[in-house]
Amino acid sequence: MSFKKNYSPNVQLPEKVKYFKEEIINEILEIPCQKPDMERLLNTIVSTNVEEIKLIKTEKGLSNEGQNLTGYKLLVKLWISEKVMYVADYPTQPIHAAHFDDVKNFFVILPEQIDGVDVCELIKYNKLIVTPYVECVEARMLDERHIHKCVMLLIDVRKGK
Repeated sequence: MSFKKNYSPNVQLPEKVKYFKEEIINEILEIPCQKPDMERLLNTIVSTNVEEIKLIKTEKGLSNEGQNLTGYKLLVKLWISEKVMYVADYPTQPIHAAHFDDVKNFFVILPEQIDGVDVCELIKYNKLIVTPYVECVEARMLDERHIHKCVMLLIDVRKGK
């Protein structure tokens, strides 16, 4: 499998996606206790890396939510790394960074075949390309120790060469 790291949201998103998952991660981050309080939030940088993928055979049909289940889901284990830069609440106002790392799982519904090739064969021969994109990052300071962060992800799955 081909996994790409993405330090978006300044990258070009694909024009066409066929097999994908869009996900919003909404969280409250707490500045670690060894770091000083914030006076002002400067920037939040988010990067992603695919740690693992696994094909799961599922039922076919319509889910309770109205989603068409094709018989396969791709489990994508995604490492999400965040760096929050801020001005410390000190008279000298040095700039500090707090780092947050997490692993999250996402599911992408796949058909039985992609471009005429069985999806099980694509997995077996490492011919699936999984690319996570960070579409948007929004962060705001709630108080001197807490940040509300919202990240919009696009996970694109396509057949490789």
